[in-house]
Amino acid sequence: MLLPNTINHGPTGALKNALDYLFAEWNNKAAGFVSYGSAGGVRAVEHLRHVMGELMVADVRTQVALNLFTDFENFTKFNPNPQHEQTLNQMIDQVMVWAKALKTLRC
Repeated sequence: MLLPNTINHGPTGALKNALDYLFAEWNNKAAGFVSYGSAGGVRAVEHLRHVMGELMVADVRTQVALNLFTDFENFTKFNPNPQHEQTLNQMIDQVMVWAKALKTLRC
């Protein structure tokens, strides 16, 4: 889930509305976060983790936090630092383990 960092360091209203609208579809699923911002969007993800808990979503701890200054050329062209690849792979592995464990609850 790509999460933009807004001025108030929280998820956007559109994202929150979409999550609320599909409440039942999120139940007993796993999630990982990829965020971006001047500080990597980490505070927006902190807010979103609480929301995901209410949706009965198990989110993993590992997060890919992209920085607007180092991972985007001229703040527009995506050019991620190669270090993110290892973090992304770790996050995906964790999400897959949780998704498999939660599958029995969705049946």
